[in-house]
Amino acid sequence: MKTYIYPENLRATVKLWFWNVRDFIIICGGIILSVVVLVNLWNVLPFAATACFAFLSLRVDETAIMDYIFNAAKFFLTSQQIFYWTRRSIKFYDKKEK
Repeated sequence: MKTYIYPENLRATVKLWFWNVRDFIIICGGIILSVVVLVNLWNVLPFAATACFAFLSLRVDETAIMDYIFNAAKFFLTSQQIFYWTRRSIKFYDKKEK
């Protein structure tokens, strides 16, 4: 097996500054569309949306703010939160009855 000098022996994700390449391409496309909208319609909302996406998709140590938001929404909104309280799960009462 060949060993490469690239980080993690060519298994690392491709990054461009602080973003993945996919996110960087989306940000560049958003900036281009924002300039076109700004020149034609004098509207800065696309710039704000692009800046928010750029901030949320910043990657430091392989984690992004957007990942935390998606995981929190998945945990609190879509996953089932059921806790069963039975006599078997409470050890204090089991020891007391014996």
